Amino acid sequence: MLPWQRAVWDSVGDLERLPHALLISGPPGIGKRQFAERLAIRLVCEHEAACGTCRACRLAAGGNHPDILAVRAAEGKTEITVDEARALNQFLVLTPHLAPRRVALIVDADRLNRSASNALLKTLEEPAAGSYLLLVSDAPARLLPTIRSRCRNLVLARPTEEEGLSYLKGHQIPDPGALLALTHGAPLRALAWPPDAPDVAARLVASLDAVASGGQSALEATEVWHGVDADIGLALLIEIAAGLARLTLTGTAGPVWRGEREARLRTLAARLDLEQIFRLWDEALEARDLMAAPLDRRLVWDRLFLHVEPRD
Repeated sequence: MLPWQRAVWDSVGDLERLPHALLISGPPGIGKRQFAERLAIRLVCEHEAACGTCRACRLAAGGNHPDILAVRAAEGKTEITVDEARALNQFLVLTPHLAPRRVALIVDADRLNRSASNALLKTLEEPAAGSYLLLVSDAPARLLPTIRSRCRNLVLARPTEEEGLSYLKGHQIPDPGALLALTHGAPLRALAWPPDAPDVAARLVASLDAVASGGQSALEATEVWHGVDADIGLALLIEIAAGLARLTLTGTAGPVWRGEREARLRTLAARLDLEQIFRLWDEALEARDLMAAPLDRRLVWDRLFLHVEPRD
């Protein structure tokens, strides 16, 4: 159990009073999926406590419990399809094998396409006895209103800064404060990132500044950065663009940028106008959304660096 989830976990209370459909939402990287998985185990646990020692818990921990089904978008796909939703519906109406209940978990439920969402509605409207559906989403507003209205919404909040820092320190992260700020207070996202991500962000600022000052071409910078993990690189670039915009508009760059990192960002901000900054930000967001496509990473980085080249 993640320490910042304890109060919400305790609030679930008696399982017999748990609604058949629960929408577990909140910002990314705070442990919503882990919470849902633990709740699913609790629903099949022989002691209704996610004890971790009974046969049901051991099977569930290995992903082998016959009364728990996890659904998510197939690898390489961006949507959960109608066939996957229908399979989930069929699973929930079957008689449980071992437990008194059957539990289906939908990870990233906002990825349900229209047909899958419509197929799911029948199960939500007429749930089978002893069946439970747990939907997990970073963006619940993307779900159909008819789905949201048939679920109880359980919102998980970010941990406090103290809780987040304590968690990261327990994993021997060298600069937990900077990494936690960079991931907007999401400890699990921070843990998934390279520990030196703040330093990588500073190096990326230096590369952008070299291009903006005319000391390096966009193509030369691209050769350095195209080999960086695309998801991490673009996430860092989005944070840089956001920091540049805040710095230009308000004079402060935000908690990510402190000390030497802030000084470097201020130098870069002085070379760019707001139009360049917002174009860089928009382009980075668009590139992030296209990362699942088979794109040439050099072209992506080259286009991004072109936005900060000096204007004639």
